[in-house]
Amino acid sequence: MTDFIDCTSLSISYDVMGRATVTYTVTHDAPEFIVYKTITAGGQTYSGYVTNASMNSIPNTSWYETHATLISTTD
Repeated sequence: MTDFIDCTSLSISYDVMGRATVTYTVTHDAPEFIVYKTITAGGQTYSGYVTNASMNSIPNTSWYETHATLISTTD
């Protein structure tokens, strides 16, 4: 199986309590949910819980996308 995070989809925002919301899209070639609970970006590592995920096929290909939201704190 091949999968990767689409870098242009990565979005990180913080609330006043320091929690980070990380949204991202994983592109993959298997018809199953692919999510990450730990993501490193910009020299920070975000670990937490996936609170939302949805999957769809990419038209006219054998590839899929999983859109996910991760609630985390930075390490």
